[in-house]
Formats: sequence, C-alpha cells, structure tokens
Amino acid sequence: MKKTIVIIEDEKEIVESLRYLLEKHQFTVNAYLSAEEFFSAKTRPDHCVYLVDWNLPGIKGIDIIRTIRLKDKISPIFMMSAYNKSDQIIEGLQSGADDYITKPFNYEELLVRVGNAHAKVSSLQDNLMNVGLKLIPEAHSVIKDGVTVNLTSREFIIFNHLYKHQTNASTREELINQFDKEMDMTARNIDVHIFSLRKKMNKINIGIETVWGTGYKIVL
Repeated sequence: MKKTIVIIEDEKEIVESLRYLLEKHQFTVNAYLSAEEFFSAKTRPDHCVYLVDWNLPGIKGIDIIRTIRLKDKISPIFMMSAYNKSDQIIEGLQSGADDYITKPFNYEELLVRVGNAHAKVSSLQDNLMNVGLKLIPEAHSVIKDGVTVNLTSREFIIFNHLYKHQTNASTREELINQFDKEMDMTARNIDVHIFSLRKKMNKINIGIETVWGTGYKIVL
C-alpha cells in the first residue's frame, strides 16, 4: 500500500503541522477541512491511513468514519478529538476507528502509531495478491486466492486451532482451552462460533465438518 495519509481536520494549524511531519517521513498527504470537502473530491485513494477529527463543522468525524467503513474494511482510521472521557472514546472506536488520539497529542507518538498501522495493512495488502491460504493474526483475517474473510477475534482463535491441527478432529474441550478462563467459554459458545465460521468460510470453499462423538475438523 502506498504511504498515503488522508487528514480530515478543520484546524489549519494542525493540518499543516501534520503535513510537515508526515511528508518529512515520505508520506503523501491529502488534507480536507470538512466532510463535505472530502466527499466532494473528484478522486480519493482506495486504501490509505485516515486521520479524522471528531468535532468538524457540518458532518461530524464519527459519521465520516461510519461512511468510510461501509466500503473500506481495511484502511486504518484514527479518530482525533479533545474528548477524553472513556464513554466518548468507546463511542469513537465503535464507529469503526482503529485507534483514538486525544488532543493535544504528541506528534512523534502519532507518527509511530501511523507508521505501525501502515506497516500492518501493507502486509495484509501484499498477501491479498498471493495465491493460496494465509492467516493474518493482526487483522483476524483469512485470505484464500486473494479473497479475504474477516473474522471476530474468537472466531479467528478457533479457526487458527483447527487449521494448525487439520489432520485430526479437535474436541470442544480443546477449543475451549484456547481461551483465557476469564472468557468463560462453553461448549455451546463453541458451537455458535462454529456455525458462524461455516457461513464465512463457505465464501472461500473451506469446510468445517462435525465429527460425531469427537468435535470439529477443517476441510481445505
């Protein structure tokens, strides 16, 4: 993925400070002062890193993120805001942001976070071009022949165990033991997650068989 950053921020001083810092580290910066300016742009990068301010004039940053996430599940999105209460941070993250940065922020810390996010998603993008089956733990994703299936963290833990032990059936107890005791996983929980996994894995022609009297087995 190209080192492209999209900044949606109405404070020009912050925009210019970020532009100077990021361009100094070989990022291409596209900056917009409002949601309207961003959405009306004739061309926008397909995948990039987003820095989105919450309290914008007109359409708020939290709604921008929700709109981006409808079509783009991969690009890292950082919510920037002076709001620093836990419920506000949770709301920002629940909108689809990957990280939350409170203002005033440390520019060097932001650079490290952005750099790490870009490196992870670049690895994911590179794998999208490869043929075969790959598991991407950082993104809780499974890629087969260029098609990506996004899983929940619990689904990924289960699938990862089944994949590593694909020559044998895994019991429900073995799958439960992959989780911390605090998560209070039960055999019923495992069955529910397997049901969801089957539906998702059908998209890339991977089966999960029920081995009666034992448990489950992956079929590639």
